Amino acid sequence: MLRLRLTLAAVALLFATSLHAAEPSTDWPQWRGPERTGVGGSTGLIREWPEGGPKVLWKAEDVGVGYSSIVLRDGRIYTQGDLYGIEHVLCIDAKTGKRIWAVQPGPVKAKLDERIAKEFERADKDGNGTVDQIEALTAFGWKFNDFDRPTEQDAAATAAARTKEVFTAWDENGDGVLATDEVPGSFAGEFGRLDQSDKQADVEALAAKRAAALLEKLDTDSDGKISSDESRRDDFRRSFNRADKKDPKTRKGDGFVTEEEAVAYFERFEAGKDGMVSEAELQNLFEKKYAGRDGRLSKEELASNFGGYRNGQGDGPRGTPALDGNRLYAEGGNGDVTCFDAKTGETVWHVNLVSDFGGGRPGWGYSESPLVVDDMLVVTPGGKQGTVLALDKTTGEAIWQSKDLTQGAHYSSPIVTTIGGIRQIVQFARESAFGLEIETGKLLWEYDGAANGTANCATPIVENDMVFTSSAYGTGGGLAKIDTAGTTQKAEEVYFSKEMANHHGGIVKVGDHMYGFGNGGLICMDFETGEIAWRERSVGKGSLVAADGLLFLLGEGHQVALAKATPEGYEELGRFQITNHGRRSWAHPVVAGGKFYVRNQQDLTCYDVAK
Repeated sequence: MLRLRLTLAAVALLFATSLHAAEPSTDWPQWRGPERTGVGGSTGLIREWPEGGPKVLWKAEDVGVGYSSIVLRDGRIYTQGDLYGIEHVLCIDAKTGKRIWAVQPGPVKAKLDERIAKEFERADKDGNGTVDQIEALTAFGWKFNDFDRPTEQDAAATAAARTKEVFTAWDENGDGVLATDEVPGSFAGEFGRLDQSDKQADVEALAAKRAAALLEKLDTDSDGKISSDESRRDDFRRSFNRADKKDPKTRKGDGFVTEEEAVAYFERFEAGKDGMVSEAELQNLFEKKYAGRDGRLSKEELASNFGGYRNGQGDGPRGTPALDGNRLYAEGGNGDVTCFDAKTGETVWHVNLVSDFGGGRPGWGYSESPLVVDDMLVVTPGGKQGTVLALDKTTGEAIWQSKDLTQGAHYSSPIVTTIGGIRQIVQFARESAFGLEIETGKLLWEYDGAANGTANCATPIVENDMVFTSSAYGTGGGLAKIDTAGTTQKAEEVYFSKEMANHHGGIVKVGDHMYGFGNGGLICMDFETGEIAWRERSVGKGSLVAADGLLFLLGEGHQVALAKATPEGYEELGRFQITNHGRRSWAHPVVAGGKFYVRNQQDLTCYDVAK
C-alpha cells in the first residue's frame, strides 16, 4: 500500500511537472522580451489564424496615445501613454484589460501643477477663477481648442453660444463679420481656414477689391507696393513671400508686392474668399470640428497643453518600461527617467537626462527602453557629459557616464552581452554602434558602418562575438566581428547589405537567419554571410516578434499577419486589419503566455493564440 501511494505520488508529481513545462512563458519583463532579442518563449501556439484574425480576449481603449510597447509579469501589464495630453505610466490587469493605475512621475507632476497654476492665473484676467473663451484665445491662441475637452452639451447650441461670445467681444463695428484687424494675431492666423470660399462669387472682382483694400491699409509710403516691413503690420505677412512674384532665373522675389501681384495671389490661393469671418462660418467650425467643446478651460484641460511630449510624427511616449523585482523603470519622451513601485505606481526616484546629466533630446524624442543589469539602470542621455549613463537602480544616483564617448543619443535601446569574454553594454547612438565595459563605461569598440545622421533605431543583434546593426534612410545593415586581444577590442566589418535597411521595426534572429523589414518588404537573411534567402512584401514596413517558430508581423499600415520563421520561403498563415487611428502602427507587438498583444495608439488588444 505504501509502495502504491509512493507510485501514485510520483506519477502526480511527474504529471504536474509536465503540465508546468508545457505552459507557455507568461513573462515579458523588458523591451523585446526576456533576452531583449524580440524572440519569446511561448510554445504551443496556433499555426493558422481564422479569417478576421485570432480570438479577441479583450480590448483596452484607454491606454493613451504613443508608441510604447508593453511589459508583462504576474498578471499585470505595464506601458506608457499620453492621457489627455499628459504623459503617464499605466498598469493594466492582464486578464481583463482594465486599468489598475495611471500615474505621472511625482516630481514631474509637481512641476506641472506649479506651471498650470501660474498659467491659469495669467490667463484669468478678470480673476473670477474661470478662463473663458476670450481669455483662452488671448492667452493661448486658437490651439486652446485642441485641449478643450468635449462636453455632453448640444453641439449646435454650444457652437452658437461660443460664436455669439466671440462676436460680442471683437466685432467692434457690429457689421456681423470679423476682419483681421479686429481680432488678436493668434486668431487672425486662422482666417485662411475659417474664411470659406463663396462658389457664387466673382473671383476676379473680389480679388481686385481685396488687393486695393490691402494696398490702402499697408502702403504707408504710398509707393504703390507693399514692402516686407509694411506687411508685418497685418496678417498678410504670412502670405507675403507667396505673393511676391519670383524671378524665373533666380527663383527669388524683389521683396515687394504690387497691387497686381496681390490680385494674382488672391485669385490663385484664396479664390472666392472675402478675407472676413462671418458668424455662420465660425459657428459651422465650432459645431463640426469642436463639437460640444464649451470654450471654457479648467486647470485639468490646461495641463493637456503642457504635460506631455509633442511631435509632428505623433505625440506621447516612445520607450517601453522595464520590470525588475518590485520596481518598474520608465523613460519618457522628454528624458524623464523614473523608478516606480510596480504594485502601487508610487515614485521611488526620478531624474531627467537633460537637466541632470547634460543630455540632448533627439529630434523625435527620447525613444529608448531602459536596461536593467545587475545593480544598474542603463540609459542614453547623449551629449558632452557622456553618451551612455549607468544609474544605481535603487537610488537613481550615477555610477558612471561614458565620458570618452560623447556622441548624441538616437532611438535604439541598449543590451547587455558578452563579447570576447568581456561582459559589456552594446548600444547604437547617433554616430556608431559600440561596446562599453559594464563596470566603468569605458569604450571597448565602435562600428559606424550602419549609422546615419537621421535615425538609428534598431536594437543590435549579437551572437558569436559578432554584432549586426541596421538603419534606413538609404543606409542598410552591417555585420561586424569583434576581435579581442587582452582587454582591447576592435570591430572589423564582415559584410554590408543595403537591402536590410531596417527603420525602427526591429530584427529577430531565429536559427541561422535574421528576419526584418528592409528594402522591398520583409527579408530573411543569413546572419553570418548576409545572403538573402527570400524577400516578400508581406504587411509592408513594420515591426515583428518571433515565438514558437512563427513570425508575428505588424505593418505600420495597420495590417497584421502570421508567417513561418523559415529560410525556405515566405509562408503566410493568416492576416487581419486593425483600426486606423490616423497614425501609423509603430509600437512593437508582444507574444507571451499564449497571448498576442497589439498596441495601436490608444488601443491595446489581447488575442488568444494558444492551441
